[in-house]
Amino acid sequence: MDLFFYITIIVALSLIYYGYDKKKSYELKVKEVELEYQRLEIEKLKLDKKTAEKEE
Repeated sequence: MDLFFYITIIVALSLIYYGYDKKKSYELKVKEVELEYQRLEIEKLKLDKKTAEKEE
């Protein structure tokens, strides 16, 4: 086998790893956004509860 074959294999594996790494990074960002949304919803419920208690 010649050098071109090995270079092709290395480049292919590098691209596969790069795609896998970017996918994991994207999934992590999605989870962070979901957690932030849930945190904001909880804060909203707390504020609604406090305002309801003040009105009574």
